[in-house]
Amino acid sequence: MGIIMIISVFPNLLNKGAESLSRDVFSVLASLKTDVYVSKAYSDVFKGCRVLFDDSEKIMRICDVAIAIGGDGTTLNVAKRAARCGKYVLGINAGRLGFMSGLEHDELSLLKNVVDGKYEVDERLMLEADIVKDGRVLSVHQCLNDAVISRGSFARLIDINITCSGRSVSNMRADGVIVSTPTGSTAYSMAAGGPVVSPQAECILVTPICPHSLMDRSIIFSTDKELVIRAHNDKMNQPVLTVDGEDAIDLDAESEVRVRVSDTKAKLIKIKPENFYEILNKKIIERRA
Repeated sequence: MGIIMIISVFPNLLNKGAESLSRDVFSVLASLKTDVYVSKAYSDVFKGCRVLFDDSEKIMRICDVAIAIGGDGTTLNVAKRAARCGKYVLGINAGRLGFMSGLEHDELSLLKNVVDGKYEVDERLMLEADIVKDGRVLSVHQCLNDAVISRGSFARLIDINITCSGRSVSNMRADGVIVSTPTGSTAYSMAAGGPVVSPQAECILVTPICPHSLMDRSIIFSTDKELVIRAHNDKMNQPVLTVDGEDAIDLDAESEVRVRVSDTKAKLIKIKPENFYEILNKKIIERRA
């Protein structure tokens, strides 16, 4: 008898339709004779389903494949967690755009390809953003989409200084600046006017947010560079760092943010033959036409 595949499912029940979709996923995976795990936090919601319940961190560690059910934010969050454990992730869309999702609700029959190993792995570059003060690292953050340094709660521009290899790159007055991966180029960076970059083109992308200058535009850096960003606040406004849309972290006047490519990569399962440009056209361009 062969080894049974373990698949851990991480649904975001805040997404409309995610609960129903999760039940359909469980049913398909049960028919494929896999062991399916879900966080014990959902034991009441999915009582009676053919799944096993355990601690959320444990089911990530023991699985062969992690499935994220929700929107792009859910896939992003699960992919970052999975990256720390070296696990593969498949996103199933229960949100609006689903740009990072590998499957839609009507494509669950393709889950058989996961069990049969008939898929590709799309490795995605991640960034590491350190908050440093007086030469001491206060905190380290992993980014799959972006690290954003922005103004606080007041609608006032902040002064931002960016250096690379000890040399000045930009001094700008703006609402903030986005440092993104190619994966993040279709997220906040694109909304701020930045270019769309294929995930296969490994680079670091810097895009200003509402700069008070016609000359401040996006800049692309090679992956061997480390960027140092300082945001100068005033008495009325305190800049913040936001990583992948998570809770904002206050930055004081003596702090700086150092951003470089992470040693960790996210690993997304790709089942369908669509390439990045086809997905871009279908998910963003056609949908907005």
